[in-house]
Amino acid sequence: MGEAHKIRILHMLPGLYMGGAEILVSHYIQALGTESYEHFVYYFDSDGPARNRFEAMGVPVYGGLKKPTITQPIRFVVDLYSLIKNLLSFIKSNRIQIIQSHLTYANQLSVMVGKISGVPAVPTIHNTMAFEDDRSKLDLRVYLKKTINAVTYRVADRVVAISSEIKEIIQQNFGLRDSKILVVKNGIVFVDMTLSNVDLKEEILGIGTKLKLIAVGRLAHQKYIESLVEAVGIVVKQGFRDLFVMVVGEGENRLQIEKMIRENKLERYIKLLGIRHDVVELMKNSDVFVMPSRYEGLSIAMIEAMACGLPIIASDGPGLNRYINQGVNGVIFKVGDHKGLAEQILRLAKDKQLRSKLSCGSKSTFKKEYDLRSNIKPLDELFRKASSK
Repeated sequence: MGEAHKIRILHMLPGLYMGGAEILVSHYIQALGTESYEHFVYYFDSDGPARNRFEAMGVPVYGGLKKPTITQPIRFVVDLYSLIKNLLSFIKSNRIQIIQSHLTYANQLSVMVGKISGVPAVPTIHNTMAFEDDRSKLDLRVYLKKTINAVTYRVADRVVAISSEIKEIIQQNFGLRDSKILVVKNGIVFVDMTLSNVDLKEEILGIGTKLKLIAVGRLAHQKYIESLVEAVGIVVKQGFRDLFVMVVGEGENRLQIEKMIRENKLERYIKLLGIRHDVVELMKNSDVFVMPSRYEGLSIAMIEAMACGLPIIASDGPGLNRYINQGVNGVIFKVGDHKGLAEQILRLAKDKQLRSKLSCGSKSTFKKEYDLRSNIKPLDELFRKASSK
Protein backbone atom coordinates (compact mmCIF):
# COMPACT_ATOMS: atom_id res chain seq x y z
CA MET A 1 0.00 0.00 0.00
CA GLY A 2 1.42 3.41 -0.98
CA GLU A 3 2.14 6.13 1.58
CA ALA A 4 -0.84 8.18 0.37
CA HIS A 5 -3.23 5.28 1.01
CA LYS A 6 -2.04 4.26 4.46
CA ILE A 7 -4.43 4.62 7.40
CA ARG A 8 -3.12 7.46 9.53
CA ILE A 9 -3.65 6.50 13.17
CA LEU A 10 -3.00 8.59 16.26
CA HIS A 11 -2.13 6.72 19.47
CA MET A 12 -2.92 9.03 22.43
CA LEU A 13 -1.35 8.52 25.86
CA PRO A 14 -1.27 10.64 29.04
CA GLY A 15 2.51 10.26 29.32
CA LEU A 16 5.50 8.14 28.34
CA TYR A 17 6.25 6.44 31.65
CA MET A 18 6.98 2.98 30.17
CA GLY A 19 4.05 1.39 31.97
CA GLY A 20 1.73 -1.29 30.65
CA ALA A 21 -0.25 1.05 28.39
CA GLU A 22 2.86 2.46 26.70
CA ILE A 23 4.28 -1.02 26.17
CA LEU A 24 0.96 -2.26 24.79
CA VAL A 25 0.83 0.61 22.29
CA SER A 26 4.28 -0.39 21.02
CA HIS A 27 3.00 -3.93 20.50
CA TYR A 28 -0.15 -2.64 18.78
CA ILE A 29 2.07 -0.74 16.37
CA GLN A 30 4.10 -3.87 15.65
CA ALA A 31 0.99 -6.02 15.22
CA LEU A 32 -0.79 -3.55 12.91
CA GLY A 33 2.44 -3.01 11.01
CA THR A 34 3.51 -0.18 8.74
CA GLU A 35 2.41 -1.57 5.39
CA SER A 36 -1.18 -0.35 5.84
CA TYR A 37 -0.75 2.14 8.70
CA GLU A 38 1.08 5.37 9.39
CA HIS A 39 1.49 5.69 13.16
CA PHE A 40 1.74 8.80 15.36
CA VAL A 41 2.10 8.98 19.16
CA TYR A 42 0.80 12.02 21.09
CA TYR A 43 1.12 12.55 24.86
CA PHE A 44 0.10 15.29 27.34
CA ASP A 45 1.87 14.74 30.61
CA SER A 46 5.47 13.78 31.33
CA ASP A 47 7.96 12.67 28.73
CA GLY A 48 9.74 9.43 29.54
CA PRO A 49 11.65 6.34 28.43
CA ALA A 50 8.83 5.08 26.20
CA ARG A 51 9.76 7.83 23.75
CA ASN A 52 12.97 5.95 22.88
CA ARG A 53 11.02 2.77 22.28
CA PHE A 54 8.60 4.45 19.85
CA GLU A 55 11.28 6.43 18.03
CA ALA A 56 13.41 3.29 17.62
CA MET A 57 10.40 1.83 15.77
CA GLY A 58 10.36 4.84 13.45
CA VAL A 59 7.19 6.31 14.99
CA PRO A 60 7.14 10.10 15.52
CA VAL A 61 6.32 11.25 19.06
CA TYR A 62 4.65 14.58 19.82
CA GLY A 63 4.18 16.24 23.20
CA GLY A 64 1.03 18.28 23.62
CA LEU A 65 0.32 20.97 26.20
CA LYS A 66 0.37 19.81 29.80
CA LYS A 67 -2.75 18.34 31.36
CA PRO A 68 -4.75 21.11 33.11
CA THR A 69 -5.77 20.76 36.76
CA ILE A 70 -9.37 21.15 37.93
CA THR A 71 -8.23 22.57 41.29
CA GLN A 72 -7.83 25.95 39.54
CA PRO A 73 -11.13 26.22 37.63
CA ILE A 74 -10.43 29.35 35.55
CA ARG A 75 -6.95 28.20 34.67
CA PHE A 76 -8.38 24.74 33.91
CA VAL A 77 -10.81 26.13 31.32
CA VAL A 78 -8.10 28.22 29.63
CA ASP A 79 -5.59 25.34 29.57
CA LEU A 80 -8.17 22.83 28.37
CA TYR A 81 -9.19 25.14 25.53
CA SER A 82 -5.53 25.54 24.50
CA LEU A 83 -4.93 21.79 24.69
CA ILE A 84 -7.98 20.98 22.55
CA LYS A 85 -7.04 23.67 20.03
CA ASN A 86 -3.50 22.31 19.80
CA LEU A 87 -4.72 18.75 19.37
CA LEU A 88 -7.29 19.66 16.70
CA SER A 89 -4.58 21.47 14.77
CA PHE A 90 -2.34 18.41 15.01
CA ILE A 91 -5.12 16.10 13.78
CA LYS A 92 -5.85 18.35 10.82
CA SER A 93 -2.25 19.00 9.78
CA ASN A 94 -1.35 15.31 9.96
CA ARG A 95 -4.59 14.15 8.29
CA ILE A 96 -5.36 11.72 11.12
CA GLN A 97 -8.11 9.21 10.23
CA ILE A 98 -8.39 7.21 13.46
CA ILE A 99 -7.67 8.05 17.10
CA GLN A 100 -7.01 5.29 19.60
CA SER A 101 -6.46 6.47 23.16
CA HIS A 102 -5.38 4.78 26.37
CA LEU A 103 -6.19 5.50 30.03
CA THR A 104 -8.84 7.78 31.49
CA TYR A 105 -7.69 11.32 30.72
CA ALA A 106 -6.53 10.54 27.18
CA ASN A 107 -9.79 8.66 26.59
CA GLN A 108 -11.88 11.64 27.66
CA LEU A 109 -9.91 14.03 25.49
CA SER A 110 -9.80 11.77 22.42
CA VAL A 111 -13.58 11.35 22.31
CA MET A 112 -14.06 15.10 22.74
CA VAL A 113 -11.72 16.07 19.91
CA GLY A 114 -12.99 13.18 17.81
CA LYS A 115 -16.53 14.54 17.95
CA ILE A 116 -15.33 18.06 17.12
CA SER A 117 -13.07 16.99 14.24
CA GLY A 118 -15.26 14.20 12.88
CA VAL A 119 -12.43 11.68 13.29
CA PRO A 120 -13.51 8.31 14.81
CA ALA A 121 -12.12 7.93 18.34
CA VAL A 122 -11.68 4.56 20.05
CA PRO A 123 -10.90 4.83 23.79
CA THR A 124 -9.19 1.82 25.36
CA ILE A 125 -9.82 0.72 28.95
CA HIS A 126 -6.99 -1.23 30.58
CA ASN A 127 -7.77 -1.60 34.23
CA THR A 128 -10.42 -3.24 36.38
CA MET A 129 -10.11 -0.34 38.83
CA ALA A 130 -10.33 2.43 36.21
CA PHE A 131 -13.62 3.70 37.64
CA GLU A 132 -12.78 3.48 41.35
CA ASP A 133 -12.10 6.67 43.30
CA ASP A 134 -10.80 6.62 46.88
CA ARG A 135 -11.53 10.31 47.51
CA SER A 136 -14.31 11.33 49.87
CA LYS A 137 -17.85 10.88 48.53
CA LEU A 138 -18.38 14.55 49.41
CA ASP A 139 -15.63 15.57 46.96
CA LEU A 140 -17.36 17.02 43.88
CA ARG A 141 -14.49 15.78 41.72
CA VAL A 142 -15.71 12.21 42.29
CA TYR A 143 -19.09 13.00 40.72
CA LEU A 144 -17.47 15.06 37.97
CA LYS A 145 -15.17 12.18 37.06
CA LYS A 146 -18.05 9.69 36.96
CA THR A 147 -20.17 12.01 34.83
CA ILE A 148 -17.39 12.71 32.35
CA ASN A 149 -16.57 9.00 32.06
CA ALA A 150 -20.23 8.15 31.50
CA VAL A 151 -20.56 10.72 28.72
CA THR A 152 -17.19 9.74 27.20
CA TYR A 153 -17.91 6.05 26.81
CA ARG A 154 -21.54 6.43 25.81
CA VAL A 155 -20.80 8.81 22.93
CA ALA A 156 -17.55 7.11 21.78
CA ASP A 157 -17.65 5.45 18.37
CA ARG A 158 -16.53 2.16 19.97
CA VAL A 159 -14.87 1.25 23.24
CA VAL A 160 -12.01 -1.25 23.43
CA ALA A 161 -11.66 -3.47 26.51
CA ILE A 162 -8.46 -5.46 26.93
CA SER A 163 -10.31 -8.41 28.53
CA SER A 164 -13.79 -9.86 28.89
CA GLU A 165 -13.62 -9.04 32.60
CA ILE A 166 -13.18 -5.35 31.85
CA LYS A 167 -16.00 -5.48 29.29
CA GLU A 168 -18.32 -6.70 32.04
CA ILE A 169 -17.24 -3.84 34.32
CA ILE A 170 -17.83 -1.26 31.58
CA GLN A 171 -21.34 -2.59 31.01
CA GLN A 172 -22.08 -2.57 34.74
CA ASN A 173 -20.87 1.03 35.08
CA PHE A 174 -22.34 2.58 31.96
CA GLY A 175 -24.98 0.20 30.63
CA LEU A 176 -23.37 0.06 27.18
CA ARG A 177 -24.86 -2.35 24.68
CA ASP A 178 -22.80 -5.41 23.82
CA SER A 179 -22.00 -4.27 20.27
CA LYS A 180 -20.53 -0.99 21.55
CA ILE A 181 -17.59 -2.75 23.23
CA LEU A 182 -14.85 -4.56 21.34
CA VAL A 183 -12.72 -6.97 23.33
CA VAL A 184 -9.13 -6.97 22.10
CA LYS A 185 -7.36 -9.31 24.45
CA ASN A 186 -3.98 -8.04 25.58
CA GLY A 187 -1.00 -9.66 23.97
CA ILE A 188 2.49 -9.07 22.68
CA VAL A 189 4.40 -9.53 19.45
CA PHE A 190 7.02 -11.87 20.80
CA VAL A 191 8.79 -13.13 17.69
CA ASP A 192 10.27 -9.70 16.93
CA MET A 193 11.98 -9.41 20.31
CA THR A 194 15.69 -9.82 20.85
CA LEU A 195 16.24 -12.76 23.14
CA SER A 196 19.96 -12.47 23.81
CA ASN A 197 21.34 -13.65 27.11
CA VAL A 198 22.17 -11.11 29.80
CA ASP A 199 25.25 -11.85 31.90
CA LEU A 200 23.77 -11.08 35.30
CA LYS A 201 26.99 -12.15 37.03
CA GLU A 202 28.72 -9.07 35.66
CA GLU A 203 25.89 -6.80 36.81
CA ILE A 204 25.05 -8.37 40.15
CA LEU A 205 28.03 -9.95 41.86
CA GLY A 206 27.47 -13.23 43.61
CA ILE A 207 24.24 -14.20 41.87
CA GLY A 208 25.77 -17.50 40.78
CA THR A 209 23.28 -20.35 40.50
CA LYS A 210 20.74 -18.87 42.91
CA LEU A 211 17.03 -19.14 42.14
CA LYS A 212 16.30 -15.92 40.26
CA LEU A 213 12.89 -14.31 40.71
CA ILE A 214 11.75 -11.27 38.76
CA ALA A 215 8.93 -8.80 39.36
CA VAL A 216 8.05 -6.02 36.90
CA GLY A 217 5.87 -3.02 37.56
CA ARG A 218 5.57 0.53 38.80
CA LEU A 219 6.69 0.93 42.41
CA ALA A 220 3.24 2.06 43.50
CA HIS A 221 0.25 1.01 45.61
CA GLN A 222 -1.27 -1.17 42.89
CA LYS A 223 1.76 -3.40 42.31
CA TYR A 224 2.34 -4.03 46.07
CA ILE A 225 6.06 -4.85 45.80
CA GLU A 226 6.17 -4.37 49.59
CA SER A 227 4.39 -7.71 49.91
CA LEU A 228 7.18 -9.39 47.95
CA VAL A 229 9.81 -7.80 50.21
CA GLU A 230 7.98 -9.09 53.30
CA ALA A 231 7.76 -12.57 51.76
CA VAL A 232 11.46 -12.69 50.93
CA GLY A 233 12.21 -11.70 54.52
CA ILE A 234 10.14 -14.68 55.72
CA VAL A 235 11.90 -17.04 53.30
CA VAL A 236 15.34 -15.90 54.46
CA LYS A 237 14.39 -16.18 58.15
CA GLN A 238 13.28 -19.76 57.49
CA GLY A 239 16.80 -20.55 56.35
CA PHE A 240 16.51 -20.50 52.55
CA ARG A 241 19.05 -18.03 51.22
CA ASP A 242 19.78 -19.38 47.77
CA LEU A 243 17.58 -16.85 45.95
CA PHE A 244 17.82 -13.46 44.31
CA VAL A 245 14.93 -11.13 43.42
CA MET A 246 15.09 -8.51 40.65
CA VAL A 247 12.47 -5.77 40.70
CA VAL A 248 12.13 -3.79 37.45
CA GLY A 249 10.35 -0.45 37.56
CA GLU A 250 10.24 2.98 39.17
CA GLY A 251 7.60 4.84 41.14
CA GLU A 252 6.59 6.91 44.11
CA ASN A 253 7.06 4.05 46.61
CA ARG A 254 10.73 3.45 45.82
CA LEU A 255 12.13 5.12 48.96
CA GLN A 256 9.68 3.22 51.15
CA ILE A 257 10.63 -0.08 49.52
CA GLU A 258 14.35 0.67 49.80
CA LYS A 259 13.83 1.38 53.51
CA MET A 260 12.03 -1.94 53.98
CA ILE A 261 14.88 -3.79 52.26
CA ARG A 262 17.48 -2.11 54.51
CA GLU A 263 15.53 -2.59 57.73
CA ASN A 264 15.05 -6.29 56.99
CA LYS A 265 18.70 -6.66 55.91
CA LEU A 266 17.70 -8.01 52.49
CA GLU A 267 20.16 -6.05 50.33
CA ARG A 268 21.88 -9.34 49.34
CA TYR A 269 18.59 -10.81 48.16
CA ILE A 270 16.61 -8.01 46.47
CA LYS A 271 17.80 -5.56 43.83
CA LEU A 272 15.72 -2.64 42.53
CA LEU A 273 16.84 -2.32 38.91
CA GLY A 274 14.78 0.74 37.97
CA ILE A 275 13.48 1.14 34.43
CA ARG A 276 15.08 -1.31 32.01
CA HIS A 277 14.92 -1.74 28.26
CA ASP A 278 15.93 -5.41 28.39
CA VAL A 279 13.05 -6.76 30.47
CA VAL A 280 12.45 -9.75 28.22
CA GLU A 281 16.14 -10.63 28.29
CA LEU A 282 16.10 -10.42 32.09
CA MET A 283 13.05 -12.70 32.12
CA LYS A 284 14.76 -15.21 29.86
CA ASN A 285 17.55 -15.39 32.42
CA SER A 286 15.20 -15.77 35.39
CA ASP A 287 13.50 -18.80 36.94
CA VAL A 288 10.20 -17.46 38.31
CA PHE A 289 7.97 -14.42 37.73
CA VAL A 290 6.24 -12.90 40.76
CA MET A 291 3.20 -10.61 40.66
CA PRO A 292 1.94 -9.52 44.11
CA SER A 293 -0.42 -6.81 42.74
CA ARG A 294 -3.56 -5.70 44.52
CA TYR A 295 -5.30 -5.62 41.12
CA GLU A 296 -4.46 -5.63 37.42
CA GLY A 297 -6.11 -5.27 34.02
CA LEU A 298 -4.52 -7.97 31.89
CA SER A 299 -0.84 -7.52 32.66
CA ILE A 300 1.58 -7.13 29.76
CA ALA A 301 4.47 -8.08 32.06
CA MET A 302 2.68 -11.31 32.97
CA ILE A 303 2.15 -12.08 29.27
CA GLU A 304 5.84 -11.42 28.55
CA ALA A 305 6.75 -13.79 31.40
CA MET A 306 4.50 -16.49 29.94
CA ALA A 307 6.05 -16.02 26.50
CA CYS A 308 9.45 -16.55 28.15
CA GLY A 309 8.19 -19.74 29.79
CA LEU A 310 8.40 -18.53 33.38
CA PRO A 311 6.32 -20.15 36.11
CA ILE A 312 4.05 -17.47 37.63
CA ILE A 313 3.47 -16.73 41.30
CA ALA A 314 0.55 -14.31 41.40
CA SER A 315 -1.93 -12.87 43.86
CA ASP A 316 -5.62 -13.69 43.51
CA GLY A 317 -6.41 -10.00 42.91
CA PRO A 318 -8.87 -8.80 40.26
CA GLY A 319 -7.36 -9.06 36.80
CA LEU A 320 -5.03 -11.91 37.82
CA ASN A 321 -7.17 -14.69 39.24
CA ARG A 322 -8.84 -15.32 35.88
CA TYR A 323 -5.58 -15.75 34.01
CA ILE A 324 -3.49 -17.91 36.31
CA ASN A 325 -4.54 -21.56 36.14
CA GLN A 326 -3.47 -22.99 39.48
CA GLY A 327 -0.94 -25.76 39.01
CA VAL A 328 -0.95 -25.40 35.21
CA ASN A 329 0.86 -22.13 34.41
CA GLY A 330 1.39 -20.81 37.91
CA VAL A 331 0.42 -20.76 41.58
CA ILE A 332 -1.75 -18.30 43.48
CA PHE A 333 -1.75 -16.71 46.94
CA LYS A 334 -4.16 -14.26 48.59
CA VAL A 335 -3.49 -10.55 48.10
CA GLY A 336 -1.39 -9.25 50.98
CA ASP A 337 -0.74 -12.71 52.42
CA HIS A 338 3.04 -12.35 52.78
CA LYS A 339 3.34 -15.77 54.43
CA GLY A 340 1.34 -17.38 51.62
CA LEU A 341 3.62 -15.77 49.03
CA ALA A 342 6.68 -16.97 50.94
CA GLU A 343 5.28 -20.51 50.96
CA GLN A 344 4.83 -20.46 47.19
CA ILE A 345 8.37 -19.14 46.67
CA LEU A 346 9.76 -21.97 48.81
CA ARG A 347 7.54 -24.50 47.06
CA LEU A 348 8.89 -23.60 43.62
CA ALA A 349 12.44 -23.22 44.92
CA LYS A 350 12.45 -26.79 46.19
CA ASP A 351 10.49 -28.45 43.35
CA LYS A 352 12.33 -28.19 40.04
CA GLN A 353 9.91 -30.63 38.41
CA LEU A 354 6.95 -28.38 39.28
CA ARG A 355 8.80 -25.36 37.89
CA SER A 356 9.35 -27.26 34.64
CA LYS A 357 5.67 -28.22 34.43
CA LEU A 358 4.51 -24.64 35.06
CA SER A 359 7.04 -23.35 32.53
CA CYS A 360 5.51 -25.54 29.80
CA GLY A 361 2.06 -24.38 30.89
CA SER A 362 3.07 -20.73 30.63
CA LYS A 363 4.40 -21.15 27.09
CA SER A 364 1.27 -23.02 26.05
CA THR A 365 -0.99 -20.33 27.54
CA PHE A 366 0.85 -17.60 25.64
CA LYS A 367 0.60 -19.41 22.30
CA LYS A 368 -3.12 -20.07 22.75
CA GLU A 369 -4.21 -16.75 24.26
CA TYR A 370 -1.79 -13.86 23.96
CA ASP A 371 -0.21 -13.68 20.52
CA LEU A 372 -1.17 -10.14 19.53
CA ARG A 373 -0.83 -10.81 15.81
CA SER A 374 -3.99 -12.91 16.18
CA ASN A 375 -5.72 -10.85 18.88
CA ILE A 376 -5.36 -7.59 16.93
CA LYS A 377 -7.46 -8.75 13.96
CA PRO A 378 -10.85 -7.40 15.19
CA LEU A 379 -9.26 -4.00 15.89
CA ASP A 380 -7.58 -3.95 12.49
CA GLU A 381 -10.95 -4.65 10.87
CA LEU A 382 -12.59 -1.88 12.91
CA PHE A 383 -9.93 0.65 11.89
CA ARG A 384 -10.18 -0.26 8.22
CA LYS A 385 -13.96 0.11 8.20
CA ALA A 386 -13.89 3.40 10.13
CA SER A 387 -11.20 4.95 7.93
CA SER A 388 -13.04 4.05 4.72
CA LYS A 389 -16.16 6.07 5.66
